Amino acid sequence: MKAARAKPATMRPAALRAAVLALSAIALAGCASMLPKLTEPTLAVTGVVIGGGSLQQPQIRLTFHATNPNDRAIPIRRIECNLELQGMPFAAGATDAPFTLPALGQTDFDLNVTANINSVLATLAGGFGHRSVDYRVYGQVHLQGGVVRTIPFDQKGRVRL
Repeated sequence: MKAARAKPATMRPAALRAAVLALSAIALAGCASMLPKLTEPTLAVTGVVIGGGSLQQPQIRLTFHATNPNDRAIPIRRIECNLELQGMPFAAGATDAPFTLPALGQTDFDLNVTANINSVLATLAGGFGHRSVDYRVYGQVHLQGGVVRTIPFDQKGRVRL
């Protein structure tokens, strides 16, 4: 008499897919915990120069002072930002060329923005008689490489006119 042979255990395709997805999720979570954490660099507007462009859309060069609190250099491909003065939208623009923010260091860079004449006039009228105005600058720092590709920022301060 022949003994009944045990059937090899097999997983159904749906159960196999679920197991693979679960293992993949655990592996990705482990990898994500090992990614380097970047702290947002601080940006301060240190200069505003109006010049060029058209009457309706003047070109403005903003000078920023950036401080990197991270222990490694940050290679920046581009910075895109929006600028508010006295709580009103004022201008938007981006950097012209890539640069590197040194580890635990500081650097100055220029950013060209285009403003709407109505915003310029309203801001200048609101700031008339004042030597400085409140600003808010926000946007994204686009990195040249790595797993983390963008760092959002949103900062406030005062700038001399």
